[in-house]
Amino acid sequence: MVIVKKIIAENNKKRKLLTKENQAYFDKLLVYVRAHVLLSERQSEEVLMEMLDHLLIAEEEGKTAVDVFGPNPKAYADDIVDALPKEKKGSLMTFGVEILCDLMGWFIIIGAVGRYFTKSDQIYLYSAIINVVALVAIGGGLLYLILQQLKKGAFEEKMSTSAIIKAGLVGTGTFGLFMGILYFTDKLGPLVNITWFAQLGAGSALLLISYLMKRDRTKRY
Repeated sequence: MVIVKKIIAENNKKRKLLTKENQAYFDKLLVYVRAHVLLSERQSEEVLMEMLDHLLIAEEEGKTAVDVFGPNPKAYADDIVDALPKEKKGSLMTFGVEILCDLMGWFIIIGAVGRYFTKSDQIYLYSAIINVVALVAIGGGLLYLILQQLKKGAFEEKMSTSAIIKAGLVGTGTFGLFMGILYFTDKLGPLVNITWFAQLGAGSALLLISYLMKRDRTKRY
């Protein structure tokens, strides 16, 4: 049995064996399929590997990706996505917790570093809770938008000016929203004594949990 991580590595390695034209075509399919994170990761990568093997054999016969998969990669990719099974609910929940621990871990560590320089051992409880909830909500929304853009842009030759402007506005707006929440929810609730070192330890623990969950996820059969 081959673990998911090895399948991904093998797919990325085999891509380099394709001609430039065929690799450009296949990369569109790859990005589009991988952007559908709700699909079974293992089976998605296995299908991509089968496609790669088929295309490499076709290349030896002088055929192109268009000859093999057709002139409409978007339609072909949609057929693949429709045929692939969804990831198990338990796996999706685990992935969500993994991302959550990662986001919160970095947020807490950054806060700990800031408190180290300000020499403060107190935090406002309600403010901290609101900030964490905001981080998770905004981070989740931003991740969703990124995945949607990957799906939409997978079959575009280059990113349009309007898409670049939109991405810039979304990024700026997201950052502004989060900073606004930090500003307007400052000093809410009772003061709680937590040293910067303890906060640093908590953040590091969350990052460790995220890392272990990711390692376990990529080793699933």
